[in-house]
Amino acid sequence: MMDHILVCPFNEKLLSRLKQRAVVINTKDFNIIRYINKELDNSNKLHAIRVQTDKPLSEIHFHEEWGKIPLAVYSPEFGEFKNLLHQLNLIRKLNIRIFLSSQHEFNFTGLRILSSLQIACGLYFNEEPHNWDSINDLMHYAIYTKTTHAPIEPFHWVAINYQPSEYTDYSFVYFNNPTQYLHLNDQEQIALTAEDLAKGNFIDQGIKSLDSIHKNKKYIHAENVRYEIMLQMNDCSFCQAFRICLAKFSSLKNKNQTCKIFFSDFLNAADFALSKRNKGNQLWQL
Repeated sequence: MMDHILVCPFNEKLLSRLKQRAVVINTKDFNIIRYINKELDNSNKLHAIRVQTDKPLSEIHFHEEWGKIPLAVYSPEFGEFKNLLHQLNLIRKLNIRIFLSSQHEFNFTGLRILSSLQIACGLYFNEEPHNWDSINDLMHYAIYTKTTHAPIEPFHWVAINYQPSEYTDYSFVYFNNPTQYLHLNDQEQIALTAEDLAKGNFIDQGIKSLDSIHKNKKYIHAENVRYEIMLQMNDCSFCQAFRICLAKFSSLKNKNQTCKIFFSDFLNAADFALSKRNKGNQLWQL
């Protein structure tokens, strides 16, 4: 059985106990990216460094020395394009995905700009979205546009992984799916998601417990919760797009005018992407 990738802070004592395990390191400090990579080079398997910053993207100073270090940069807003322009060639050389918040309207234009410049990027939902039309437009651009552009997440991930007979959980994009990722803090307390970790909703504690996590009752419940939602007979359980949304926005009051419209269109786009993948496997067609 494959070990989970562990999402944790940069704590050398903690990491020394996670030797040979794959990790995602959470940090807010761009200045220690090289140091993190160097320290983990021989002891841990670095899956990615996730950098959460309050700075606009245009105010981040990127470095060539970051080279091929896998980076996921989360910034609240795109900022001023003129201030970013001189760094674009450098950013294209990096092993990086840039995520922008769904709360700022210009970010949707900014993500189109990054994608068109061959910079992998994505949208993240730090609060309940209020601009579903903009999200829908960005999804259409990401999946339907024929001109060459870099992936925009989470739309790209769904487009290449969607299968009609299965659930497709795009939380993988954000290191947030407990079938592959688990979250730890400095006290070795374990949570299923980043949100659970922040709220103190732990399922266990201690590095040793990771080896038997698949027997943990709370972990087993998390694996089955989507099936329980389907039996609750509410708006989410009746939604045709449940298999790609998985009730992520169940707290929204007006679903028929918000998430339901978007995810129905997203499901259609996923079907479209699947049909393109299947056509690619055909020898010929009439």
